[in-house]
This record gives sequence, structure tokens and C-alpha cells, in this order.
Amino acid sequence: MTQVRYPTTPLKIGVTILTVVMLLAMLLVPNPVVVAFLCFSSLITAMIHFNVFESSADTNPLNRIDLAIQVIYLVASVAKAFIIGGHA
Repeated sequence: MTQVRYPTTPLKIGVTILTVVMLLAMLLVPNPVVVAFLCFSSLITAMIHFNVFESSADTNPLNRIDLAIQVIYLVASVAKAFIIGGHA
């Protein structure tokens, strides 16, 4: 099987930076409305990941790093939304 490696582009770097910034904002902001918005945004950034990165078989490290960050952001945002929603 051949290894697939797509080049790193500024758009791919931008998606990763955007996701990290939104993840940090979600972890630091206590406002339930903002957390709900960021929880919904985690779904959108996951969709953007699969539109920007050509293939999940790509061996480029940025692809795997961004996918891991996307999963962490999605799970953490849903968990925080439930936790904050339970206290309101």
C-alpha cells in the first residue's frame, strides 16, 4: 500500500489554529450561552476539517494532529455544555 501525503497549505494551518483557539475559549469561558455556541461550533469545525484535508489516509502529521484536536474539542465541548447546563 502506498503512503499518501498531501502538502501542508495555509488553509490547513488556519483550520488547526482556529480549532485550538476555539478549544481554549471553550475551556476558559464560563458563560453557558458562549459554551453552547462553541459546542455547536465544534461540529462545524469538524465538518471543515473533512472539507479542507483531502483524505483521512493522509500521513501528513498536521492531518492527524488536527483530527485529534477536533475530537478533543467535540467531546470536551459537549461535556462542558452538559455540566454547565446541569447547574443552571
